[in-house]
Amino acid sequence: MSVWHIVRFPATIEQHRRAEAQHPGLYEQVIEIGRKHGLRFHQRVYNEDGIMDIDEWESEEGMAAFRAEVAPMLKLLAEARGSGPPAVETWHPIDH
Repeated sequence: MSVWHIVRFPATIEQHRRAEAQHPGLYEQVIEIGRKHGLRFHQRVYNEDGIMDIDEWESEEGMAAFRAEVAPMLKLLAEARGSGPPAVETWHPIDH
């Protein structure tokens, strides 16, 4: 059964762009590692309140393996953004 994972964190578009400029290519590398672990879909959206990532994963186990592998990379991006850890994380099972 696949799962949706939604993460919100308080950061502006400018903070996100600054983080990407400080660590060029790191965000894309994180997404590629995600695909290796079963990432089916990824979308990042912004508004004045922050950033939200919406992901579909083949399994919770794949998502957990991904997070373990990329934890140092995500920490670098969060520190560069100045946003800290995600504010909300929600899993939604999907029946296909």
